[in-house]
Amino acid sequence: MTQFPQLPAPADLAAAGPKGAKKMLTKAAAPLPAAELAPFFEQACRELVRAGESELAFWAFGQARKVEKDHPALLDLDRVQDVFLELVPAGGVGPAALRDYAKTLAAELPGEEAHGRFREVICAGFDAGLIPYARIFPDLRTLARAAKIKKRDEEAFLAERLLRAGLMPIASHQVWAAAREPLAAVAGRDEELMKLLIAAEPDRIRHEEESGEEVAEEIRQMWLESLAESGAGAHLSAQWFGVTGRGCAAAVLLKLVDQAGSRLFPRGEVVFGEETDPALPPPDYRHIIPRKEITTDSPRWWGPGFDAGQQAAEVASGPEGRERFASLLDAFVRDLGYFGNVDYAATVKALWGLPETREVLSKAVDAWKADAGRSDLPFMYNALHQLVRLFSSGGFLDLEPGVAEGLEPADPVDALLAALRGGIPAELAVPGNGSPHKSPKSGRTIVQHLGYLTITDRSSWNTSASVLGDGDLSVRLPRLPDGLLPWYDGKTGLLSRIQDGVWQTFRVEGRTGQTVALTLDPDTATARPEAPGASEVTFPGAAGPSEIRLSRGAITVTAPDGTRTARLLFSPIMSTKGGLVPPPGWWPRREPVDPDGSAALRRLDRERATRLLEATLTGPRAATDALEAVLPEVTAPALRDGVLEAARTAVECLLLAIDLRDRIGRPQPPALPALVSPASGLPFARTTARTRWLVRQRLVARALESATTDEPTTDKPYLVRTASLPFGGHVGVDLSTLAGYALPAVLPWTSDTLREGILDVLRLWANAPIGDGTGACRIVSLTPAGGEGQSSAERQMVDRQLEKAAPGELWRTPNGALLILNYQRHDRTATAVEYSPGGTFDPIEPPGWQAARAPIPCWGNADRVVRLIQLLTDRGPATIDAAATVNNLAERAGLGVADAVEICRFPAEVLDDDIPTTGATLSYSMRDAVRERLMPDDPADLWITGLAVDAAADWWRTHGE
Repeated sequence: MTQFPQLPAPADLAAAGPKGAKKMLTKAAAPLPAAELAPFFEQACRELVRAGESELAFWAFGQARKVEKDHPALLDLDRVQDVFLELVPAGGVGPAALRDYAKTLAAELPGEEAHGRFREVICAGFDAGLIPYARIFPDLRTLARAAKIKKRDEEAFLAERLLRAGLMPIASHQVWAAAREPLAAVAGRDEELMKLLIAAEPDRIRHEEESGEEVAEEIRQMWLESLAESGAGAHLSAQWFGVTGRGCAAAVLLKLVDQAGSRLFPRGEVVFGEETDPALPPPDYRHIIPRKEITTDSPRWWGPGFDAGQQAAEVASGPEGRERFASLLDAFVRDLGYFGNVDYAATVKALWGLPETREVLSKAVDAWKADAGRSDLPFMYNALHQLVRLFSSGGFLDLEPGVAEGLEPADPVDALLAALRGGIPAELAVPGNGSPHKSPKSGRTIVQHLGYLTITDRSSWNTSASVLGDGDLSVRLPRLPDGLLPWYDGKTGLLSRIQDGVWQTFRVEGRTGQTVALTLDPDTATARPEAPGASEVTFPGAAGPSEIRLSRGAITVTAPDGTRTARLLFSPIMSTKGGLVPPPGWWPRREPVDPDGSAALRRLDRERATRLLEATLTGPRAATDALEAVLPEVTAPALRDGVLEAARTAVECLLLAIDLRDRIGRPQPPALPALVSPASGLPFARTTARTRWLVRQRLVARALESATTDEPTTDKPYLVRTASLPFGGHVGVDLSTLAGYALPAVLPWTSDTLREGILDVLRLWANAPIGDGTGACRIVSLTPAGGEGQSSAERQMVDRQLEKAAPGELWRTPNGALLILNYQRHDRTATAVEYSPGGTFDPIEPPGWQAARAPIPCWGNADRVVRLIQLLTDRGPATIDAAATVNNLAERAGLGVADAVEICRFPAEVLDDDIPTTGATLSYSMRDAVRERLMPDDPADLWITGLAVDAAADWWRTHGE
């Protein structure tokens, strides 16, 4: 054995401190030749390990390896391997030396041998119970890759050795981070390893002493994640969840609980399907789910795979299947007609043809008929909407002609009066911040438990929770998993979910990382919020209490006289796009927002209700003015909005009732507002969309006429006022394309059905002449002036203002009047109609505006439309030579023949074989513009000279080219 100089005593080395000890050892080694230096420092390492000086031992061992780096010829890998196998288990080798050795082996030996030697060293340390160093996983992965060993196999080997050695409780944060997934993988395949992983709870005290509380908690959470990923929940007891598994990250705990199954909830009651529990989301009530949010299990009613027989079988399966189908059917009828290319009537016919589904549909129709005849405003609106959709797009009248028997819609004025006098929800304050949230991605929950109401606003990052009750609380929680309802039991915060119809409740312990930490306490595992599904509240000034009752996802408010004044969709999980709706049990606690205003509603009479409805028919500005006139006591903004909303619902009932009566052949009430009544001799199909359009168009006409007759003439445009305009329904044509739309009506090859449809729309237009029905009008496109020097942000701000303020602007012009109809932000263009009693126009740019494009003259004043209809009645279709007209237009305008065919819209069968019907290049808007000029100013010319080809060609050469 080599004889070394006398080593300093370990006690002397310890007393000298790290720096001094290293100097003493270096001095003692100085006389030795290079070949003896490594053994000298290795011996020093042994002595220091025995003396318990591990840090100095690590340094000494490192010095031995440094000698071999400085003198490569001295490196003997076999000897070094033996030294590692001796001193690693003894605790004399530090992480730096191990990492260095891995690199040396990789550089000096073939991959397989290098990997085998290093793994042998590492396993020696495991066997000795040494703490694995932080980078053990990446170092072995690197060597394994060179040895052609897969990463997951090497990680699995390491994870298993660590578990069997019992080292994971003391493993560092870095080791846990690397081992988490492989631990889960190996434990999931081996029951013994699963037991070892469950027993491998990190040594919290040790980790807190070494790294602090935060790191210790992160290590513990990684262990819990490994348990969840391995499926360990199936092996954990209820007591484990309440003690060892306390304060677990929410998503991890839920996974463990799912793995454990129902045994954790032995006293759980199946609650799925309770219609009146305000803490239960209503998953199967499809009638309350907005369009585009229907769940994937809803039938594709019009798809090729739709099977009415399957729906009939579900109805026949029992009460639950029948109820589910009824809810789905309700949503289906609500959305009838949404798509224009769907044969809804075929689906309705299929459902009507089977006894089971026919019975459900028949009962639904009977219920809608009954509600349509009652003055219960929200139920009347829903019933009229459903019946109109079913009778129009659903073709139900063809299947059951006698269905209209006994159907008589109630008076919308009576319904509005009953709702406002009976009590509306807007009279009562909403707890917390009940206004809609600005973020469409956020969510809101509202849960009552006894005397506590918990309201949460959830975003992508956190949850703000407020608790109302004896003393209001406000807390901010981290991000919550979907499907959990926060609530408060008077002592602590809880989160609940319903799994397979059973309540599962977790206690909030704070947060861990970016999520909430929860505990499943066996004593409260099946706790649930307790709140009534019905209550009573007395509105200010009311003679008695109103009933507030929840059923099937909706709260109904019933006044003392039995009138149902409100129907509010309710779920403990709400979208924040709408206002907050409290559960029934909280309504008695709600404070009046405007006691004087509520008292005034109780005194409202029919005459003032009529004024309010008719003003609302004419648009929001007029409705606001009317509310101030008929109910000046109503001052609170929330109550004003609620009253106006009720008035808008009554207006919708009015329009739907007109539509429904027209479809079933019932006479209209004599007291209808003049705005919705057709002129004598100009009947039209009174659909909701057409009546809505008629009202708006008549208001436009009145505004233009009043500006030209009541306002002083001017040399320059000036703003008269902002007119109140309601939303207008679309009838398939506007002022700038009316002549082109009317042309097919006079052509001999047009079918009678199509011709009558066109004439019906023309009669509708004749009911709403622009101005006084004479003169001329044109469409003007304007854009904000001065936008060239504005920044993008400034233009966007201007656009937002103009979207609200520009529609309805009424200007007096030198030749007449101009009314702005709308403003489109995407192209910064306002569309306006200009009216001139004298029929003359000059370039016009109202202050703040400039022309966006050339004005479009409009053909269709009332005189021309009525004259065209009368000529058709007297003479029948005009005689038109299709081929000659197309060729003439192409020649005179210099257009391609295919373009001329598209402009005239002549079908191929009326053209000569040599005339091409495809290959047009003109844009659709340009085709419409040229087609508009084919209609003569005097419709009688159609029967004399045919289409106005010369005028169309002149316009094209002047403007189109």
